Amino acid sequence: MGIVAKAKQGVKDFHEGLSVIFSKPKAGEGDRKLAKLAVLVEGQLDVYGKQAVRTQVIKSIEGDMNRAARKGKEAVDTLMQNAFDTPEYMRMLHRLGLEESLVRVMAMEALKKYAK
Repeated sequence: MGIVAKAKQGVKDFHEGLSVIFSKPKAGEGDRKLAKLAVLVEGQLDVYGKQAVRTQVIKSIEGDMNRAARKGKEAVDTLMQNAFDTPEYMRMLHRLGLEESLVRVMAMEALKKYAK
């Protein structure tokens, strides 16, 4: 990737990040805080590499699911629904090679582990 292409990509990423951070949420677009986080994580891909970022995202998802599972099944369902309704988060998962089914499996494992 040439210098010009890197500069264009940097400007595009910066603009996208600002638009997510400062834009008003549209109806049905999921969790804006999660969207901001997803954009920041995507920005880390070039710096840290896909595998390192992917590992950290999986650990983060597992931790979030475990915390929600301690509260009950409804909390896990709400967490997953918010995540799946957020287009930026789903795009980040796709870029990392993670699928919705993997997130659902992690949720089921957390529920088994912390079932009341």
